[in-house]
Amino acid sequence: MTAAIVRALALSLCCVAMAGGAPASQAVLPAFVVARSAKPGLSRLWALSLATRRERVACLGGTVASDTVRVERVLAVEAADADSLTAGAWRSITECAPPRWIGTVHTHVRSTDDPSPAPRFSPGDRAVMSEWSRRWGRAGAFCVLYSERSAHCEVYPPRTEPLARPPGRS
Repeated sequence: MTAAIVRALALSLCCVAMAGGAPASQAVLPAFVVARSAKPGLSRLWALSLATRRERVACLGGTVASDTVRVERVLAVEAADADSLTAGAWRSITECAPPRWIGTVHTHVRSTDDPSPAPRFSPGDRAVMSEWSRRWGRAGAFCVLYSERSAHCEVYPPRTEPLARPPGRS
């Protein structure tokens, strides 16, 4: 992957969190910042996934703060059961444990003839995110790479704050 593609990937990492349907709260959306030290690991993960047409998963290291997630390290998780539908993510729950790791990243590469990207977390992905957070008792940072230039990232479970009430209303 060229340096331009790595820069584009880092710039396109986005953070989207779900409000969880709570009417009196809204999701707090931290920014995701990818350090130079993490970019080669993300590039290798995508390149291997694309070359083999199999999803891959890696641990993310760094920090999760209230307004920013800093991704500083990436370590691929070897998974014998990785295919186009699963990246062996259940294994990543134990291997990507805090405090060294803050969550996981995995690829969405299709092995079918459908070239369109899968830019969001699947229901299975969400189950893994939920289990990671439950097991480790904290919110985690999770990303899905769905092209050489695009990723979707979230803190899960999302942080929420009460909505500010308009003046004069109770």
